[in-house]
Amino acid sequence: MMASQSEIAYSILKERIIGGRLTPGTLLSENELAEELKMSRTPVRNAITHLESEGFVVSLKNRGVLIKEINGKEMLDMYEATMAMLVYTLDVIGERGVRLNLERLAELLEKQLQAEQADDYLSYMKHSMLFIKAVVSSIHNQAMLAVMDTYVDKISMAAYINYLNTPYIKHYSANALNRSIYEALKDGKADEARRIVKNALAYARERMLESGQF
Repeated sequence: MMASQSEIAYSILKERIIGGRLTPGTLLSENELAEELKMSRTPVRNAITHLESEGFVVSLKNRGVLIKEINGKEMLDMYEATMAMLVYTLDVIGERGVRLNLERLAELLEKQLQAEQADDYLSYMKHSMLFIKAVVSSIHNQAMLAVMDTYVDKISMAAYINYLNTPYIKHYSANALNRSIYEALKDGKADEARRIVKNALAYARERMLESGQF
């Protein structure tokens, strides 16, 4: 089935936002976008409405469309929610003896590590989030996965903007974290993986608070 013009416009704009080509604070024009994408304003407007519902942009009356900034509090909230779901999942894995697809986790972890070697931060973020999602999906809670899907891309966007703005900081910290989680799960130690996640969350929260992003 061919994608509609609205879907095409949505995909293009979202890719540009997540990839840092359209940065927070950028003001877009529906007319200019329609001309560039060689389509009418209607599908562009539909795409913008979709992006606005996801929290990526905000429409300003008589001014255009503004790419929204994800502030520190919103970023921390999303990260805490992600880690909370991961902690719960690890509880369930330990209690019920849930079987994990360790081959899939190893594959995603390897792609993270390769992304760091290539300094491909977007690929790193994509596969680090897919790693977490693969663990969470093991307990087959569709509601949790649906919630996670609503902000995975926003986390990636905010992380990438931070990466671009702070070249003096060591990045790619999720590689060590996910490697530790994988090793614990491979050894059948869900409780150890849970401890690792909780410690990582506490450290991330402290670091963000110290950075003055609130």
